[in-house]
This record gives sequence, C-alpha cells and structure tokens, in this order.
Amino acid sequence: MSMAPEEYERMAALEETMWWYHGLHTNIVQALQRHAPQLHDVLDAGCGTGGTLKAIARRFPQAALHGIDIAQQACDFTHAKTGAAVTVGSVDALPYADASFDALVSCDVLGYRIDVDAAIAGFHRVLRPGGLCVINLAAYQWMLSYHDRAVGQVRRYTRTEAVALLRGHGFRPIFASYWNTLLFPLMVLRRKLMPAPEASDVTPFNPVLNGVFAACVAAECRTLKVGLPLPFGGSVFLIAQRPR
Repeated sequence: MSMAPEEYERMAALEETMWWYHGLHTNIVQALQRHAPQLHDVLDAGCGTGGTLKAIARRFPQAALHGIDIAQQACDFTHAKTGAAVTVGSVDALPYADASFDALVSCDVLGYRIDVDAAIAGFHRVLRPGGLCVINLAAYQWMLSYHDRAVGQVRRYTRTEAVALLRGHGFRPIFASYWNTLLFPLMVLRRKLMPAPEASDVTPFNPVLNGVFAACVAAECRTLKVGLPLPFGGSVFLIAQRPR
C-alpha cells in the first residue's frame, strides 16, 4: 500500500514508540536469539517501514538484512533507514533462489489479499534446511473490524489454523501462542462494542497509557520467552523450522 512520504515517517516513529510494536519486536528478537543465534541472512517478508529489520539489526549486527514489500516507496524508505537489501514484490511470489536465508520473519502479512498457500510454500522454499520461520498473525476471524478494513486486512487466524497451515507446507512448528492477552478484553470492547471510527488503531497513544500497555505486553514477552503459551489474545505468534 503506497503512502505519502510523511506517512512513512509517521509509521516509522510509531514503530519506535508504540507499545504493540515493542511487544512484537521483542517476541521476534527473542525467538531468533533462542533458535537462530548464529543468524547470517534474514528476510522480512512484508517489511513495511523497516521497524522489524531495525530491531533485528540491534541484536544481530552481523546479519545481512533483506526485505520485500509490494510498495516501491516502502522499499526505498526501509533501505534508507536500515541499509537492508530491499526488493519490490509480493510475499506470495518471492523472487529469491531456493535456500537463500537462515531465517525469515513475516508480521501480519498473511491476512491480506494474497495467495496464502503460495506465500507459505515460498517461505519454506527460500529457507535453508534447518532455517527458522517466525510469523505474527492477527487472531480470530470474528474480531475482523474497522481496524482491519482501514489497513486492508481481510483474514484473521486461530492458533490451530496457523499451525495446520505451516505443517501443511512442510514446516515443523516449534512454538505457537497467542499474545496481547492482558489487553484483549479492552480490544474486544473497542473494536466490537464501541462506535467504529474510520481510522485504524495504529495511532499515537497517551504516553502514560502507552507505558501501562507496554508493561502488560512486556510481561507477556517474558512468559513467551520461557516457552509458556498464552491461551488467547489479539495476535498469534508462531515459530517453525524447515526440517533439515
């Protein structure tokens, strides 16, 4: 999705400060540290403004960063901000050779109007044997709301559905959990019971509220770090491996 240059700057700033992104990036980095500590080549499939790649670079300065996004502006912005090798393209038609990466991350991309089976098959193809796949997805189709419409998302997943999808394309799931659990009741209230705004929920928060929400997801990140799955939440987080 193409945006004005100032919108890319706004989104990049949100990725640095907003509580939800802090939780997402923490979960991703923790997964890579545990399961791919010698990370060399990583692809962010659907890199957007590059916040995930920046978070990975902080912990893995030796890693070669790669990204792909459907929007040329997003690719240009991410390359300028991270130095990553970024390609214009769709995640359901990855333009990379087989076994190119030892890790791949994809955040909330499989809910858009793409060929999901082709995307997962491509993730498996471009990973090396033993390579790690880390995916975040929006949870529960019944939670589809104004937020999803505003960002162009049409599909949400249960943990069971997501695990089956990965298994069906040859991945070996290592860990699967919901997260954004403590704040999920507020999410349901806001998105399903209150009047629907036109814009998405990705917007600056009051600093005090942002800090409280950040503390909630930080506690959940610590829980996921020790391998304890959470029973429900606004997102599904999965770690899987391409078998050797």
